[in-house]
Amino acid sequence: EILSVLVVAEWSYQSWGEKVLPITNRDDFLTYEWVDLHSGDYFRDVVSYLRDLLDKEGTLIDDEGKEKCKAAFLRAIQLEEDFFEMAYAA
Repeated sequence: EILSVLVVAEWSYQSWGEKVLPITNRDDFLTYEWVDLHSGDYFRDVVSYLRDLLDKEGTLIDDEGKEKCKAAFLRAIQLEEDFFEMAYAA
């Protein structure tokens, strides 16, 4: 279940980081450091590894475990969406 949540978080951060990379303010250390950390080939490979690992683990667990992972995955997606909606609304 933890891996399911981690995949959602890191994958969404990668998507956001790559989207804003070209327009990141290089004068703001905290912003560009976060964006640089969550974009690029290395981080893309990390997210790909985590996604592949989740797919592999999904073949090794029973149906109850799959349902728990699915529920955790979907809940994490909703929390990420809620976070970004709140951030954009502020």
